[in-house]
Amino acid sequence: MHSDISSIDHPYSINTSDHYLIHGLLNLPQNVQITDFQSKVVILPTLQDAGLHSHLLQTQRKFFNQNGFDVLRVSFSSLNQDGRNFQDITLGHMANDIRQICTDLRASYDNIFIAAHGLCSFAVALSNADCEGLSLIEPCFVPYENFVESGYAYRRDLNMYQSLLNPMECLSPRLVESCKLFDHASCRGMIQSMDKPSQLIWAEGGLGENMAALYKAHLNTHAQSVTIAGADHNFNAANSMEKALEQSLEWFNYCNHMYVISALTPAIDAYKLPTYAVN
Repeated sequence: MHSDISSIDHPYSINTSDHYLIHGLLNLPQNVQITDFQSKVVILPTLQDAGLHSHLLQTQRKFFNQNGFDVLRVSFSSLNQDGRNFQDITLGHMANDIRQICTDLRASYDNIFIAAHGLCSFAVALSNADCEGLSLIEPCFVPYENFVESGYAYRRDLNMYQSLLNPMECLSPRLVESCKLFDHASCRGMIQSMDKPSQLIWAEGGLGENMAALYKAHLNTHAQSVTIAGADHNFNAANSMEKALEQSLEWFNYCNHMYVISALTPAIDAYKLPTYAVN
């Protein structure tokens, strides 16, 4: 792996089913020795255009590029006139967008992986999109009860729900209303229907063990649960994001290996959410 990587942002866009354009940036590995020749891409979704250049997504992008993956950062909303306005996005839009992006990429890639954080990770789980593996970082179970209600406050002057931890992070009223549609029963059904290999990464100081137990009780697919010691929900603590990325990489490499051998051997039995901590 090389640390002195540079990569050009290649614009990406795709039409949505509701006649908007999803905008993103595709980055290809530079100066990296590729040890396998399976075409592979990691999708990193975010709620807004500004998130494409956030510290989190840039850190993820650099890491996966350094390890030989193409990386596509995509935003569910856009300031461009042809994009969906941030005020209009819902969890349903986000899930549909992920499905369309994976369908679009399938013609170019043998292996498609998705790494998502927070509410985006819930939307990815909801999508059950065509991919080889998921790394869901701090996904919530019942999004309004377990994520919005406990972490956001409505600001009438902004007409937004503002994060209690990060004032720069907001959710629109329409997105929050879509979160309210998912109760315990519908979330259980969503998790039970997931059929893609799924890794769940938890922060010791974030949503943590309670959410992990709920997912564990209902997942029926190949899955793994990892808790990062000392991490908060946004993985701001020193080295916590790097530890999470190493876990994502290990999981995607496992999924890639399963893809390679799947044509040669019978499918392995699903294993039920082994859980461990990373210190």
